[in-house]
Amino acid sequence: MKVVLVHPPIEDFYITNIRRQPLGLLYIASALKEKGHEVMLLNCHLAKKKEMPIPDEFDYLKKFMLQSDPYLKFPFKSYSHWGLSWEEISLRIKNIEADLWFISSLFTTYYEEVDRIIELIKKHHKNSIIAVGGNHATLHAQYYLNAQRVDFIIRGEGEISSIELLEKIQKGGTLDDIPGVIYTKNPQNINSLSQSPDINQIAYPARELLAPRDFIAYKKKLISLITSRGCPNRCNFCTGKIIWGNKYRTTNIDYAMKEIDQCLKYYKADIINFEDDNLFANQERAKSLLNEIIKLKKTIQKNFELTAMNGISIENINEEILPLMQEAGFKELNISLVTKSSSIQSENNRPFDSQKFKNIASAAQNLGFNVRGYFIMGLPEQTKEEIRETIDFLKSLKISFFPSVYYNVFSPESQWKVQRSSAFYNEGKDFTREDLIKFFNICYKNKNE
Repeated sequence: MKVVLVHPPIEDFYITNIRRQPLGLLYIASALKEKGHEVMLLNCHLAKKKEMPIPDEFDYLKKFMLQSDPYLKFPFKSYSHWGLSWEEISLRIKNIEADLWFISSLFTTYYEEVDRIIELIKKHHKNSIIAVGGNHATLHAQYYLNAQRVDFIIRGEGEISSIELLEKIQKGGTLDDIPGVIYTKNPQNINSLSQSPDINQIAYPARELLAPRDFIAYKKKLISLITSRGCPNRCNFCTGKIIWGNKYRTTNIDYAMKEIDQCLKYYKADIINFEDDNLFANQERAKSLLNEIIKLKKTIQKNFELTAMNGISIENINEEILPLMQEAGFKELNISLVTKSSSIQSENNRPFDSQKFKNIASAAQNLGFNVRGYFIMGLPEQTKEEIRETIDFLKSLKISFFPSVYYNVFSPESQWKVQRSSAFYNEGKDFTREDLIKFFNICYKNKNE
């Protein structure tokens, strides 16, 4: 069968430019290719942007866009479409014939971009079979059954379920026994998750489907990969366990090193970016992985860089691991405090406290790392005073630090579009939207001073 995997464009006030390699779709592509299916990737998410009118849903922000006070002014200059234009996407979809279209729906706030892809496929291919997967589809499968009336939703990891789905479509038979596959005739299966693959046995992501432009970041060739799935921690605000289940799984070191070697030799990577949710959850594995990377660098004599832009959880980082990270090629350390408040840390099941954060940040700085700290601003239980204390604490460490504004992916459908970090939508008992914008601007003005 011919399958087209679609990575939609994004419309927002800003984006993270490196997130153009859809690993989930690429893993599914490899799984399907191994079974003899013809696979194509339609990657609509590009670095190029086109400014567009700000949607009406964000009208509440207009008074801040007109502010003259730099601390109260909305911090983003424009709203843009990032990727292929809708006209080009429509033309490409029209000219592609496929047996099944598989669309990635990762982020709740970008659900309308996914909806438009669905509409275009139905417009040009009335009898098409459409499946949707990803974080948002897993969280809100009922929406795609009822509102969009797609044929199938895959909840959770897609490698095994997508293979079984295509086999049933080809050969016939009931779909009811495929875990994680939701469809109109079996909506009672709505809460089931797909079967998780053995991540030491699956094929590496089908990066050959990417265009050369998809690898470019910071004027270098960057390749993202993961060496684990899930996280052993149970932070209350994280939805990762909904996709990965409750188990934390890691690849063995040999499997990880073969993928890194492939990225360096075949794809000529300058930067390896680890996108794991928790890369160094185990100290011994961390040391083994880093030592093997150090050995590889000496063997191939290539001075590639390492980064973990998704962040590194530091509960198991110590002063033995930091020098190994540096020798292996890490130059920056992205770490998240979330909050300085010990009570909020406890309520959210955070795995380390502020003192641990300070110790690791200081030790990394002493080694010459560029330390970048992150925190969440606008948690429902926060107060203005607590936000100030967190900012003052991070400022005292003399590191770069950045706020992420809290959003709620479990909000009602009417709020999905505004539930994004750039929209400052959620107000609390003790803080207003104006407070959040002011604190956000304080952080960035501190960074630039």
